[in-house]
Amino acid sequence: MKFLKDNSVLDIQEAKQKDAKEILDFLKQVREESKFLVLDDTGINKTLEEQEAYLADLRNKITSKLFIGRVGGEIIASGGIYHREESIEGNVILDINILADYLGLGTEEHILNHVINYARITTEISSIDILTSKDNQAMISIYKKLGFKELDVENEELSLNPKNEEVVYRLTI
Repeated sequence: MKFLKDNSVLDIQEAKQKDAKEILDFLKQVREESKFLVLDDTGINKTLEEQEAYLADLRNKITSKLFIGRVGGEIIASGGIYHREESIEGNVILDINILADYLGLGTEEHILNHVINYARITTEISSIDILTSKDNQAMISIYKKLGFKELDVENEELSLNPKNEEVVYRLTI
């Protein structure tokens, strides 16, 4: 349980199979209202049945997890890590999504810290990569504050493919 700057309570927990429909609705809303890049790994393009199976599968994984943040019982944020087959060993991709009304209230830091702390307690994760747009300076400053470093995409092994206006940041665990 974390407090946001407006004194509302943020409850962060691992996503469960029963959360599938609510997560899909939440991701659709995030995609419509924000500059966040919603990764396919999160499940945005899955059917309800596919999302339920996906969440059930995540429960048994260590290097792939999805966490949701709720305020007043409603999902307002998600943060997940995903290991892709083509990723370098020990590397995971981070995906964070927050409803616009909850940006700037500390939600970003709370979700990021939760995911980072989870990664730190595992022995299988050595780095976390995140993709963001160059104009998302508010989030970039948070990433930098938490220790993420911008990668030179020409000289690094990446499992993300940034486009012209996108950058990749990495946190070494």
